Amino acid sequence: MLLASWPLALMAQLPAYVADGFPADGQGYYFITTADFGGGPAPSHGVILDGAGHVAFRKTAPAMSTFRAWPDGRMSYASSARHLFMDSTFAVIDTVVCANGLTNDTHDMRVLANGHYLLLGVETLTMDLSGYLLFPPGNAPGSSTAQVKSNVIQELDADENLVWEWHVADHFGFEEVDPARLTNPAVVDWSHCNAVEQDLDGNILLSCRHFNEVIKIDRATGDVLWHLGGASNDFTFTNDAGFFGQHDIRRLPNGDITLFDNGLQDTHPCRGVEYALDEGALTATLVWSREYGAPAWSRAMGSMQRLPNGGAVIGWGAITPDNAVFTTYAEDGAQVNELRFVDTLVTYRATYFEELPFAMPRPGVTCSYTAGEYVLAADAGWPSYQWSNGATTASITAQVGDTLWVEVPAAQTNGRLRSVPYVVGTDCLSMGQPEIASTAFRWYPNPATDFVIIEFKADGGMHDVEIIDATGRSAWHGLLPYGVARLPLSGIADGLLLLRIDGHAHRIVKQ
Repeated sequence: MLLASWPLALMAQLPAYVADGFPADGQGYYFITTADFGGGPAPSHGVILDGAGHVAFRKTAPAMSTFRAWPDGRMSYASSARHLFMDSTFAVIDTVVCANGLTNDTHDMRVLANGHYLLLGVETLTMDLSGYLLFPPGNAPGSSTAQVKSNVIQELDADENLVWEWHVADHFGFEEVDPARLTNPAVVDWSHCNAVEQDLDGNILLSCRHFNEVIKIDRATGDVLWHLGGASNDFTFTNDAGFFGQHDIRRLPNGDITLFDNGLQDTHPCRGVEYALDEGALTATLVWSREYGAPAWSRAMGSMQRLPNGGAVIGWGAITPDNAVFTTYAEDGAQVNELRFVDTLVTYRATYFEELPFAMPRPGVTCSYTAGEYVLAADAGWPSYQWSNGATTASITAQVGDTLWVEVPAAQTNGRLRSVPYVVGTDCLSMGQPEIASTAFRWYPNPATDFVIIEFKADGGMHDVEIIDATGRSAWHGLLPYGVARLPLSGIADGLLLLRIDGHAHRIVKQ
């Protein structure tokens, strides 16, 4: 289990989190954003975690969500009612919003293979709801001049010109809404669509959370081809009870669909699911699912992503009563890893990338041992440095056993790139010390067992020699003259040792 925390000076930058089950050599990257669902003042962050559960990049932006990478090498995130694109240096290079003044809905945005964008927008309609006896306490009418938020899909071309548009209000009656979502008879969040997807056949899939429904839209005619779930459900669920308040509908290459089922309090736990759809026979068959565990359900947000190895990453949204951010599962449903914040923060979505379409430009850290001190040095060339111990210089001194990382600015944004955490001692022995060849002396055997022989080839006075074990402890230290010396290793644990001769580092394997 990895508990990521740091000095008080840095705590405002990113809250502490717990990463459980992430291997030290874990691969890939996880993209998340933070949102405080507990009503606190915490800022919103976009975060990239490496496969070991360590922060590789972070930035702060208002109400940040839907942070991810795209195959064309760009990244995007939503903030302040806009979709912002960054290049591989994390510089913001473009902003995409709905056309013709339509209010942007930042629940989702897709970049299509042809460079087009699928966007969600929202329009506010004045509707007479006085004939709908659906409002609290359950049979009250709506307002005759209700302000109703209804979703719109827009497709923009690569130059951000509008090429296609579709309106929910043109295809649904008001009664499609789940009455449990109606709280104010005068102001109504009606369809609350939260995911849009181009289907394999070029048509469009749309998730309407407040309808408990996924629909398929004929791109050519605009007709709704089918309804999965909700009041107008066309499908028979052959082995499942269906879903509620769903998020993140996606079509897999095998034709199945995935989504995050937010569930219902006390009766239907939240889960990630995959359905096989027979669109001819109109059947939906559950082929994979994983609950967080009863009685947990998710009040909002959430994501579900199947992985190439058959596993899945499930982002739990505003899960209650627990506070998990995301969990990775194996194909058989066994938990692989899990991330959680230690306070009320949640994430809108969690997205895993086995590989990124660009090199992650994290700063490197090297370790050296000079005049009895360990020195950590960050790569040169960055305009500023911020170490986890509060230091702001390019290099710092450290003690054996310290775990330290450094952050540097990312492009012209307020983002920060973070190094891999460096464990002083262990890392100095195995990663940071350059091995320098010498014609003045040699050492053997290597690998060694009970001893190592050092042979100085020329008379150069006394030589400072030290053997350091894998924990960073000095196992032998002394001055040796010209000639041949035999140093015992029998009291040192097997593993990688560091032989330091006159300040130069050499590796020996004891076995």
